[in-house]
Amino acid sequence: MKKFVSDICNKKIKGHSNYDFADVAVNSDNLLFIDPVLIETKKNKWCKEAKEIITSFFDELYKAYKENNRKRKKELLLHAREQNATHLGYGSGSNGKGNTAEGLLNLFKPLEKLITKIPTIEKDVDLVVLLPGFAEDGLSDLLTNILHKHLNDYTLEQMKKYGMNSIETKKFWSWNQEKAYWEELEKPVCCVDGRELLLVPKCILRKNYLFGTGQYFSRIIIERIREEGGYMIDGKPIPKKEIIKSKRHSGKYWQYNEVTSYTQKNNDALDEYHKELPNYYSEKYSRLSDSQLDEIIYRE
Repeated sequence: MKKFVSDICNKKIKGHSNYDFADVAVNSDNLLFIDPVLIETKKNKWCKEAKEIITSFFDELYKAYKENNRKRKKELLLHAREQNATHLGYGSGSNGKGNTAEGLLNLFKPLEKLITKIPTIEKDVDLVVLLPGFAEDGLSDLLTNILHKHLNDYTLEQMKKYGMNSIETKKFWSWNQEKAYWEELEKPVCCVDGRELLLVPKCILRKNYLFGTGQYFSRIIIERIREEGGYMIDGKPIPKKEIIKSKRHSGKYWQYNEVTSYTQKNNDALDEYHKELPNYYSEKYSRLSDSQLDEIIYRE
C-alpha cells in the first residue's frame, strides 16, 4: 500500500488543492519531474532564487566544457547522482551509468565538440535538446542535487506548517552559487522511516517536458528553413508531419543529427528557441492542475 506525505502530516487529508507541494508516495516512485522552464517562468520568490542557483551551476559547467577542463568538469558532475529523496522519476537506478560523474562525462561527450561550434549553448534545457540519451529523469535529478539546500529549506518550512516533527541532522551536498562549488552541509532534514525526504513545489513539476529535440526541430528549424524557401512544393509548405515522417528512416537519432547540424551553421537558432520557450509554455496548460496531480500520484 502506498504511503503519502499526507499520511504522516495534516491528518491524512488528501488532495493537492490542500498543499503547495506534491503529496508524493514516500514508499514508491512518482512519475513526475522538475521542469526548469516552469522554474524560469514562475515569478514567486522560491523560483526566482532557484533560477539564480541553477544559472550559476550551468555557467560553470559550460565554461568548463568551453575550456575543455576535464578536472573541473568531473568536479562539477561529481554530485549529480541519482536523487531518491524527492521520490520523483523512475528510480531504481534507471539512469544507469548516468548517475555517476564518469557516466555523465561519457553521456556529455558530444558536448565537447558542440560547444565549440555552438556558442549559444548556455541553458539547462540545451542538454536535453542536444544530447541523445539525456532526458527528464537525468535533468530532474541534476536539478535536485543543485537545489538540494533550497529544497531542504522549503521542506522544513512546509513540515513546520503541518506540524511534522520527524527531523534528523544529516550531511548532504548542494551547489553554492557564491563559491561556485559543491558544498557539503550538515543540516536538519525531514526523515520518513529513517530516509531523507525532500518536498517539491507542485508548480514546477510535469509528467514530461514540453521542450526537447522534436519541438526545437518543428517549431524553430522547420520554420526557418521554410522562410528560406525550403520544405515547399509548388509554393506551398509541406506539412510538418510529412517532413518528420520522411526523415524517420534516417536512423534512431535523426532529430539530434538534424538539429545539431543546422544549429552549428546557424547559432542564432538556439538563441531564438531560448527566447520562445516561455511563450510555448504559455500556449498550453504547462502547469499540472491539482486534479491532474491527484490522478498521477494517488492512482494505484
